[in-house]
Amino acid sequence: MVNKETGSKQNKIWLSVVVIGRNEAERLPALFSSLPPGDDIQWIYVDSRSDDQSVQVALEHGAEVYLVEQGSVYAPGTGRYIGTKEAAGRWILYLDGDMVLRGEFRQFLERLKKAGELPARTAGFVGRTCNRYLDDRGRVVAVRDCVTLAQREMGAVEKWGKPAGYHGGAVLYLRDCVLRAGSWNPAVYQLEEIDLYSRIRSAGGQVRAVDLPMADHYTPYLTAAEKIKLNFLPRWRGKKLYGAGQVVAARAGEGTLLRFIGSYPYPFIVFSGLVTAPLFYLVWPPLPLLTNAAIAAWLGLTRKWYYYLVYLGNLLQIARGLRRYRPFTPKYRKI
Repeated sequence: MVNKETGSKQNKIWLSVVVIGRNEAERLPALFSSLPPGDDIQWIYVDSRSDDQSVQVALEHGAEVYLVEQGSVYAPGTGRYIGTKEAAGRWILYLDGDMVLRGEFRQFLERLKKAGELPARTAGFVGRTCNRYLDDRGRVVAVRDCVTLAQREMGAVEKWGKPAGYHGGAVLYLRDCVLRAGSWNPAVYQLEEIDLYSRIRSAGGQVRAVDLPMADHYTPYLTAAEKIKLNFLPRWRGKKLYGAGQVVAARAGEGTLLRFIGSYPYPFIVFSGLVTAPLFYLVWPPLPLLTNAAIAAWLGLTRKWYYYLVYLGNLLQIARGLRRYRPFTPKYRKI
């Protein structure tokens, strides 16, 4: 890996890989082993104050390591903001510490490196993320492909995919497009991907979804009851589920809330069905039930069957998080 300062790398690096993590020492070796090597590729690991050997593992594998200072927000957006700031590549591949890059996407990166003109407005690419669910012993007990985007929402690789409506944590972006959109927001705990992508789209860019495996995501298996708790409780398993409200507060303060709603309308559609219920009841008592049932059915048909509950949880998270947005500039240091 290249270890010179960012300014001297600009003419050499075409791809920066930004990995964020906390206490992922057991997973990081597999992740780094899956990454493309080369003198024109930069590996960056941003650590959110791990208690294990994550930092040492990243250093041993040749990554540049940055440590978020104590007392800062340890959110995904924080790490990606820092990684973007330190990245020297024209392209940035963002991954979490519990992911493994698929070989198919490495081949796609080689094709992209040699490519000439890309489709107009291209700001980045996303592929299929496969969740590999782990039990308490770390064994894979279930597998689910296309967890972020359904396969029908992706396009052929030879056509450079098709415009994506959203993306998850594994995504490839042109660095300049991220910076022009204001970069990742380090102060939001959730929905940082949707927040950034809505700003990318407002600036005229789009991420293209290609129908090929991109990353395997190793994540704890949750029962249905645990998923409901994760969606509706403000704090559970150490998570702070305020991100939706923080994003709304941030975008309202910037005067771009309507653009965010345009990119992520679903919880607001659910909200409209709920707030119009009293008026609809006066028109015809069964109408509120029919209206909200229609919204739930539409979400189930166009997204996934349980997404009405997801977006209902988003509404609660918005209510809880509106007053919990505190913009800041992260403090960090290089190891």
